[in-house]
Amino acid sequence: MTHRRYIRLAGLLAVAALCARPAYGMDPSAVPPGSYVLDPQHTRIAWSVSHLGYSTYTGLIPFVHGTLLLDPSHPGATRLDAEIPMAGITSLDPALDARLHGGQFFAVDRYPSASYQAQGLVITAPGHARLDGLLTLCGVTHPVTMNVVFGGAGIDPVDGRLTVGFEASAIVRRSAFGVVAYVPVVGDDVTLILEAEVKPKPEQKMP
Repeated sequence: MTHRRYIRLAGLLAVAALCARPAYGMDPSAVPPGSYVLDPQHTRIAWSVSHLGYSTYTGLIPFVHGTLLLDPSHPGATRLDAEIPMAGITSLDPALDARLHGGQFFAVDRYPSASYQAQGLVITAPGHARLDGLLTLCGVTHPVTMNVVFGGAGIDPVDGRLTVGFEASAIVRRSAFGVVAYVPVVGDDVTLILEAEVKPKPEQKMP
């Protein structure tokens, strides 16, 4: 077999293997139930806040990790446990980051992480849902509702694993968590957008 034919055959076999896998696409009801883990390399929170009323300042909290228990047939049984590494919060400005990490804002030496724990997904429209949970930040816990949009599901061509994506957004009042520096000159309301990908736990068998 020539080298060119071998490459062509390998390509056809790869396509056949992909076609043989179950299709999930944009139908959230087709996602297999089970226990998933957040992929920290593809799960992050974008935050934004009004600055002096003149502009919107944005930043990131990367490498969010945790677990998701999911059953599309029983959305009320959904459970999300996420750990948010506040020590990694960044504005992409090293000087400002040092202040965000300090006691004036998030005191990451004392509170290196925040958490969000939610149970029960309420479907609000096709591909849209509401998730009610508890956010713990700087040692203070308050209820926070996230609006969830299903992003899609499929087989990751890099690792061959089922991957499910979603976006969840919320607005929180930082002063409620004791983060009051420069309010109201710098906005009290902070918009959070969680961009997430989850994969089945390694021991979880999927169809």
